[in-house]
Amino acid sequence: MQVKTRDRILLQAQAKAEPADNVITRDYYASLPQIRLTGVASGNPTHPNEAVEIILDGNDVARLVECALRHPQPNMRYGVLAAIWNHPDSFRQIFAFGFRAPEEFLEIRKIVAEELTKSGPARQGTAAEPSNPSTEQLLPRVPPPAHLKGRARR
Repeated sequence: MQVKTRDRILLQAQAKAEPADNVITRDYYASLPQIRLTGVASGNPTHPNEAVEIILDGNDVARLVECALRHPQPNMRYGVLAAIWNHPDSFRQIFAFGFRAPEEFLEIRKIVAEELTKSGPARQGTAAEPSNPSTEQLLPRVPPPAHLKGRARR
């Protein structure tokens, strides 16, 4: 994280993101989740009095993620994608939305259909017996990841 102060710029300041206490709206109608982003301005965690703290609400996080996804450098997009891939429940939710996307998201429906047609023939070739007996399997099958073990195929 880069931290700017009046007299210096620190390019390698340490940053920590953690859930913050929810904020209750003035009318007590909603509880808004927040994230606390703490950057140590000195670059040294032994000087906590120089820490910079930023509280982000859901809208702020949405703008940050959207900015990262639209960033011209692919590393920004891959950071967001890696966070999603490493969280199976979020990945499942996005995957399910792709299958059941409402009519307003026609572009997403088309993308899902295209990807399913691309992977259709590949999926048949990974069966226990290859579709063409003259082809042999190059590598052994990889066991499923820990979070998918014990699930029956549908």
